[in-house]
Amino acid sequence: MAGKLRHWKERNGRYSVRIVIPKHLRPYFDGRTELEIQLGGDKREANRRYSAADASLMRQIGIARAKHEAATGQTAKQLPYPLTAQQIALRDYQNQIAFDAELRAHDPRYAQSGIDADEARRYRDGFAGKLSDDELEELVGARLERARLAGNTNAVKRTSEWRALAQALCVASYEAMAREDERNEGDFAGKPTHPLLADAAPIEDAPDPITFDNIIDDEVARRARGKNAKPLPARTVKKYRDHCAAFAKWRKSKNALTVTAAEGKGWIEFLQDAGELSNRTVKAMLQNVRTVMNWGRQSDPADFFPAGNPLNGIKAPDFTTTPSYLRAFTMDEAKLVLAAARKEEKAMFRWIPWLCAYSGMRVSEAGSLRKEDFFEVGDRWFWKVTTAGNRSLKTAGSERRIPVHEALSHEGLIDFIKDAKAGRLFKGETKDEVSVQPRISTWVRGLIPFDKRPELSPNHGWRHLFEDFCRRDGVPEDARNYMTGRTDGGSQELYGRSEVMLPGLAAAMDRIEAFSLT
Repeated sequence: MAGKLRHWKERNGRYSVRIVIPKHLRPYFDGRTELEIQLGGDKREANRRYSAADASLMRQIGIARAKHEAATGQTAKQLPYPLTAQQIALRDYQNQIAFDAELRAHDPRYAQSGIDADEARRYRDGFAGKLSDDELEELVGARLERARLAGNTNAVKRTSEWRALAQALCVASYEAMAREDERNEGDFAGKPTHPLLADAAPIEDAPDPITFDNIIDDEVARRARGKNAKPLPARTVKKYRDHCAAFAKWRKSKNALTVTAAEGKGWIEFLQDAGELSNRTVKAMLQNVRTVMNWGRQSDPADFFPAGNPLNGIKAPDFTTTPSYLRAFTMDEAKLVLAAARKEEKAMFRWIPWLCAYSGMRVSEAGSLRKEDFFEVGDRWFWKVTTAGNRSLKTAGSERRIPVHEALSHEGLIDFIKDAKAGRLFKGETKDEVSVQPRISTWVRGLIPFDKRPELSPNHGWRHLFEDFCRRDGVPEDARNYMTGRTDGGSQELYGRSEVMLPGLAAAMDRIEAFSLT
């Protein structure tokens, strides 16, 4: 086989032909993402079986593509695997030679029958230009259709392109029959003599396109696999998809295999020059695309940028960080927001600000709370911040139980919990699961306009303020870190944290002095 073998895969001494199924064709394969035929562990045998296996998979893809086009009325704007007539003929010749070897290995009667001279003469007349289009179609039409299904050509009968391809396939068959005749006499050293094949350069296949979505799909599947799996949160998956889509749109290609460092640098500069995003956001976008590229390398280090991720060497943008105290609510702002929350009828706006003010919770964590998360130990109420029920947290260390502050009890939180229906406490108008961060942020900005306090973090500001409450009122550092879901990576975080600690945790929460809204 000349050149690099298309779709050839080697893993742990085993060989196979593998094709990634285009996303729009996966419904025709029961949702599978790839097709694969195992070729065994003997490389010589695998090479011999390669051509037939590759042709079989490409035919399956082609049939699915034809079904998709028939169902949608849409044809591909460009060929997925375009080849010249010479390349198609060379591949066809190689496939015929491989098939000849396959037959000789399994049936001793095959080599005892000579070639059909009349058939050989028809192929010779075909590439000599003596046959009509109808005669050529009868002779090589099936192989022309295979090339079309494989996405190698879209040549149409009665065109010069179609006729040239048909004549090239006649060359391939004539030369293959000549090799067959030589092999029947024990000569296996024969080479093509027709210039179309004799002068053909080895076909160096470009690797199959691997899109950013392909990589993300594989990583999502990998993380969800196994008994104690830790799946990627849907929100995180969307973030990676969105940032990769933005990069792909800018570079005009979804093929992650063709990414260059120059493109990464150019994209960063484009985003910065546009002036719509902060440098911090631009840096995060670059990091997320870089992470997806790293996943691709981890999945297939031999073929996916074996020399290294091209985005790793790019310097991310620098940015200044707003001081923490400017992002936090002031006491007056906190009182303003909490007083406004008292007047709200919608549970999301009524309780999330209060819960965050007296716990340092992330707004996203508060938004996913359920009635079942609240529980009593003795005469004290607590709630769990948990990943149970397919919920996600920023870090594994964010799992925790938080005492209900006395101020929340006085506000009527426990009565609200008792009266609530089972399930999510804070729902949307038309569906249960909603993203509360943008809703809470917009609501807060209606009270504290951006132009008056641009530095304020409407959602994260509660977290900063609660940290200051803890410092002001002498809450022990380990209790503060636990209640806010922070971690320092110390081994002590792996031990204990049973119900035995809850009374002490409640005592630490009680140190925080409630503030009056009057």
